[in-house]
Amino acid sequence: MNKNQFIRFLSAFELSHSKITKILEEMEGEFSFEKFYLSDKIEEILGKDYTSIAKKSNEEYFKMYEDRLKEKGIGIVTCEDEDYPEKFVKIDDAPYYFFYIGDLSLLKLPAVSMVGTRSPSGYGAVITERFAGDIASAGGVIISGLAYGVDGLAHRKALAVGGKTIAVLAGGFDKVYPAEHNGLFREICEKGLVISELRPDIKALKFHFPQRNRIVAALADALLITEAGAKSGTSITKDFALDYGVPIYAVPGNITSEKSEGTNNLIASMQGICVLEPKFIIDELGLKQKKVQSVQLSMNESLITDALKGGQLSMDEIAQISKLNIAKLSSLLTSLEIKAIIRKVPGGFYTLA
Repeated sequence: MNKNQFIRFLSAFELSHSKITKILEEMEGEFSFEKFYLSDKIEEILGKDYTSIAKKSNEEYFKMYEDRLKEKGIGIVTCEDEDYPEKFVKIDDAPYYFFYIGDLSLLKLPAVSMVGTRSPSGYGAVITERFAGDIASAGGVIISGLAYGVDGLAHRKALAVGGKTIAVLAGGFDKVYPAEHNGLFREICEKGLVISELRPDIKALKFHFPQRNRIVAALADALLITEAGAKSGTSITKDFALDYGVPIYAVPGNITSEKSEGTNNLIASMQGICVLEPKFIIDELGLKQKKVQSVQLSMNESLITDALKGGQLSMDEIAQISKLNIAKLSSLLTSLEIKAIIRKVPGGFYTLA
């Protein structure tokens, strides 16, 4: 048994990073079940877990474990594999292994991690989708944590434009959190990549989220925060990015909005670069922005899009500005939504897509 196989075996147990480090040091290059079982030092390292783990320290259990993962379509990458991301060198407690489903080649492409509030405003939702869509269309991989809000919006938009996305989970594949994102999880497995440090049967616990965030930050060539409050959990990912030397970008928001306090403070403190257009990040990563085919609009459709250039509006507000009657306006709004020129956002408002 080589080191790679032994690390794969250790992935079957929920051991801390420090315990795995001590076990590997104790093995001193001789990775065998016999040495694992007979070592008094390993018994000391594992403590109360030693007996149950030692009983499983054999080829039969290892094969059964690997076969079970294969049946579920789950692979393992260890720090001894060629596919192990070079970007993990930034992490002091880099994972010895991680589980994955999907396309590992995405880890080698230019990537932007997008994070933010779990309850974005209409503005935040529009901005998130705009940046995610344009960056993904240009060939950038969108990375996020499959959470509510900005995470889910970024993943979905990347997929919607035919781009690629990576979801980093805080729990195992059998315990997707939030459960409402099970469908999104399955779609990313098919069209992108999902990774987790945790065994498939492990449920996400509070302390797992910061661990997940360090990976979201480390895999990024740029971290983009589209909307976040002053006390947002996004600050944890931001702090990791600062430690790892990953460029941080923030989209400014309304200075009276609590949901934009975090991003505005990042810009004011010069920890984050103010970014107004996706093109700035696309250019910084050396990507090529996809040319958008122009859509011919009627005079009345132009009246609506011109009105929305000032920001999101209700139907009544659009009617007042455009001077169109409600019946005609309703039909035009539907047509513009189908053409993906505008979109409806929470609260009954409309905005440019």
